[in-house]
Amino acid sequence: MKIFFCPECGGYTLWPSEVCDECLAKLPADSWVEITEEELQQLEYIDEFEPGENIPTWEYEVLKLKSDSLESSREYNKTLLNGMGEKGWELVRITSMGDSKSDNFGVFKRSWSDKVED
Repeated sequence: MKIFFCPECGGYTLWPSEVCDECLAKLPADSWVEITEEELQQLEYIDEFEPGENIPTWEYEVLKLKSDSLESSREYNKTLLNGMGEKGWELVRITSMGDSKSDNFGVFKRSWSDKVED
């Protein structure tokens, strides 16, 4: 089944829509992903889960890094990583996704309590 994600608030819907049900932001045409019933159950579990007091909550972001060996790519990645750090994001992993071994992605996290206005 297809699920449609909002890039603004992270909300999702199970049916095609032009706007997010949560924040009413316009949804891009490529905002969907194919998921299984088990994956949907996991998302619904998370929606219903409420953390207790004083438990840190995290948000995550994934950005594509430049993978070639050019000096300009190194400068781009350095600027991107430093910019994320200035906004309170911590790089937790560099990984490839899917079948691509040449594309690298930076996985970042930050605590909601550390959130800086973007």
